[in-house]
Amino acid sequence: MANFRTRARTLDLLGRQQIAGIPTAINELIKNAHDAYADNFDIDYLRSDNLLVLRDDGLGMTLAEFESRWLTIGTESKVMNSKSSLPPVDPDKPLRHIMGEKGIGRLAIASIGKQVLIVTHATNRGNGDYVVAFINWELFELPNINLEDIVIPVKEFSCLPDEIDIEHMKDEILSSLSRLLKQNLIENYEFERISKSITEFNANPRLLDETLPSLNKISTHSGTQFYISPVSDMFSIDIEGDLSFDSTKEATKIEKMLMGFHNTMTPSHPEPTVNIAFRDYRKGDGSFVDIIDDEHFFTPEDFELADHHFIGEFDEFGQFKGQITIYGDRTYNHTVNWNDNNFRETHCGPFSINFAYLQGDLKSSRVAPEDYARIRAKGEKFGGLYIYRDNIRILPYGDSDYDFLDIEKNRSKRASSYFFSYRRMFGVIVLSSEHSKGLVEKAGREGFIENKAYRQLQSILKNFFVQLAADFFNEKGSTAQSEYYNTRKEEFNSFYKALERRDKLAKTKKEKFAKSLNSFFSNLTDDTFANNVNTLILGFKAKLEQIVKIGDPDIAAQRMINAEAEIRKAITEYRKTISVPNPKGFALNKALRTDFETYLDEYKILRETLFATALQKVDELVDIFTEQLDLVISKRKRLEQAVDLISSEALSYNRKKKDETNDIAQSMVKKVKELTTQLILDLDVQIREVKSQFVNLTTNNADNFDLVSERTRMEAEIDKVSQRNSAVMDRIIRQFESFYIEHDENGNLITSDQISDAMSEELEDLRNRLQSDVELSQLGLAVGILHHEFNSTVGSIRRSLKDLKAWSDVDDKFETTYNNLRANFEHLDGYLNLFTPLNRRLNRKREEIPLLDIKVFLIDLFKSRMERHGIQFRHTKGFSKASVYGFRSTFYPVFVNIIDNAIYWLKKSDNQERIIRLHADEQGIYISNNGPAINKTDKERIFDLRFSRKPAGRGLGLSISREVLESEGFQIIVAEPRENTNVTFRISRIPTNGK
Repeated sequence: MANFRTRARTLDLLGRQQIAGIPTAINELIKNAHDAYADNFDIDYLRSDNLLVLRDDGLGMTLAEFESRWLTIGTESKVMNSKSSLPPVDPDKPLRHIMGEKGIGRLAIASIGKQVLIVTHATNRGNGDYVVAFINWELFELPNINLEDIVIPVKEFSCLPDEIDIEHMKDEILSSLSRLLKQNLIENYEFERISKSITEFNANPRLLDETLPSLNKISTHSGTQFYISPVSDMFSIDIEGDLSFDSTKEATKIEKMLMGFHNTMTPSHPEPTVNIAFRDYRKGDGSFVDIIDDEHFFTPEDFELADHHFIGEFDEFGQFKGQITIYGDRTYNHTVNWNDNNFRETHCGPFSINFAYLQGDLKSSRVAPEDYARIRAKGEKFGGLYIYRDNIRILPYGDSDYDFLDIEKNRSKRASSYFFSYRRMFGVIVLSSEHSKGLVEKAGREGFIENKAYRQLQSILKNFFVQLAADFFNEKGSTAQSEYYNTRKEEFNSFYKALERRDKLAKTKKEKFAKSLNSFFSNLTDDTFANNVNTLILGFKAKLEQIVKIGDPDIAAQRMINAEAEIRKAITEYRKTISVPNPKGFALNKALRTDFETYLDEYKILRETLFATALQKVDELVDIFTEQLDLVISKRKRLEQAVDLISSEALSYNRKKKDETNDIAQSMVKKVKELTTQLILDLDVQIREVKSQFVNLTTNNADNFDLVSERTRMEAEIDKVSQRNSAVMDRIIRQFESFYIEHDENGNLITSDQISDAMSEELEDLRNRLQSDVELSQLGLAVGILHHEFNSTVGSIRRSLKDLKAWSDVDDKFETTYNNLRANFEHLDGYLNLFTPLNRRLNRKREEIPLLDIKVFLIDLFKSRMERHGIQFRHTKGFSKASVYGFRSTFYPVFVNIIDNAIYWLKKSDNQERIIRLHADEQGIYISNNGPAINKTDKERIFDLRFSRKPAGRGLGLSISREVLESEGFQIIVAEPRENTNVTFRISRIPTNGK
């Protein structure tokens, strides 16, 4: 009697060549961990060792279970009879539906790497030993080899095996390989290749259990681990993605397959059963990159923010009942019928759906711009409908490239009928094992087998989306729901366009305003104003010199009065031309506001000095030439003429503004009247149109005439126009009602325009602050990581240097090397100390800090830079005797920032002697240098967030320093430069109670 014989290649065909790829293989192993009642599944990719470690904390396997189930192909995972039993369950946890079947997961390991070491531990069953097996998958690719020819070493250990234990198992498989060679079952080159792979395999489970992070280690808990090496070259590509594309826009294969293993995006989603961690150790220093971050995927918060929401149930006949929410504020109970199955029960069974949708344009969305950009970016990477069965994702549904409902394909044909876009939706289709038995996964986990159940599922969902588009998003507004959508969409569009127009106008005005300020400061620095005023005075003097030559005293006196009036007017007009008008129609950011306030101060100084002095000079010249001509000019007449000039200018300016104000008011009244008249005309036309339809109505035959439906239709047509008109007029009324004019306690007028500008400025500042806070929080996290990682690394280097010191003491040739390494390391270690005061610690405390401690710290940090640039670092006796009370983490970074800036500017200067000097007295602490002076306009601005004169400066340091000091009751200002310096900062206590 003949028997079937099984070639070893059969396993390769069933496993590696069946599976869609490495991410799918890992997904299958996570399903196996789920079936084993694991709570955690850890993936650790140690690139320097070319080793991938997969670990779960499930029930593990005994030796008998491993041999009868894991090493047996086609196990009965989901069936039980008198000859077999189901896998063990955890009585302390809810029952889990078994996801794995046919052994796909274990065979798929071959697609990840050439060989695998398996360690499994069942603490509550069997003898509690560790079961360890070693498999080389290359053996299963060989032709002419039967399964019974391949040896798989399986051993039990009372504790985790180490390298020596693994070497013994490798020897066993190498011996079996030699036997195959002797039997001429394999070729020499095959023997050499496979032997090399086995020999080079290097994994120490005992050591890795101690070093790799994990919540439940296999040394104390049950679980199963896979050590795979060498790892396929494709794995790095699956992690990093195609480097020719922007990784921020496209998800990698690993992200596509492993994100959303459980449903975590919908509100009130089921609790995930398996927590997945994926750590990519790209360097050999113990640091890693977290590949799977929950925040990268859709969150319930993202779901709630979206524009539209759709939730409901499809019954066993494929009929949908649920709730549709449009723009978050109008919810409809809705039904969608499916008639393709003639109302017979479906093979796919009942299921539910819950998804959110984001409008394609920001202008049509209710979502805030910053949230819209974030969710839209997630949609580009992970958008789609994810199918879950028993809260385990079915691959590849949800992959943004796997549009199994042809949503994008149909939309490209006719966007008006096919509203939805696959990458703008995100949500779940929820199946249960009990009701979806007709939906069967393909062996390679590439979706469901395309049987009748799957085709019905597709048909139901395709019909669902077509009907939703027709009922809710019809561009013509032919249904009540789509009319509401179009109305709200138009409101968002109009609001967006209004903001766009306002921002465009505001941008132009702001640019013009900033240009005027820059021109003012430039002219102020160049003494242009003083030169022009002096030119006017010289011209006036020349004119008086001409008047002296007039013989008639009366004519000369009148000419003198006229000349004085002209020069006063000319000076006043010039003062007006250099002034910068108050900002209108746009919001000032903090930097512009500071510039404008500086301008106001400087302009006031010009009025009180340059222009006041010029007018005083006019009086002096008039007096001199009057005395020279021996003229009698009435001072009363001169005063009267001066007042008349000022009065006429003031009246002229105010009349002009009055006319401008009245013209705008009349123009608005005219526009409103024309608009409201047109709205009434539109309503009248609609009423006449409806009444004209009476002619075509046949009311005699009751069968052909439905009074209620006709009346409802006509009422709707009139009401539609009426409601539109009312909405427009309501908005106009609200605009006029919001017009505000009141006097404050000082009698100054406050208008709604001022309030709006103030709110806009506050909003601008908040936006800037939000962006900066995000950057600072990221910077803070980076500092924390650096501090932690550097500490551990430096500790290791210190120990190694001690070891090297012992060698250098014995062998002189190591002494030079040791001394160089030590000197450079101590220099680096000095920079590491910078993190100590910067790192936020839980146990920090206030203390009396000697100022000399701060200087010593600064010397350690900046000594090499100062020496390189020839900078002297000095302090006074007052500084050496003083101290400051507070946190070191408050004051050290402030000094670091100021000294760092000083070094930067000093090295730019041409000074032969470059000095930084520290001083302290009762007024405060002073940090001075003789580098370039700070511009007048920058004395306040340098403390503004994001202001910097450095070419690549971030403008964070001084702003943060001021904020941190103020929180501790201190202030920092640019003080008057101390002797022999150009720049001085002063740190002092904030005065209280006027002291």
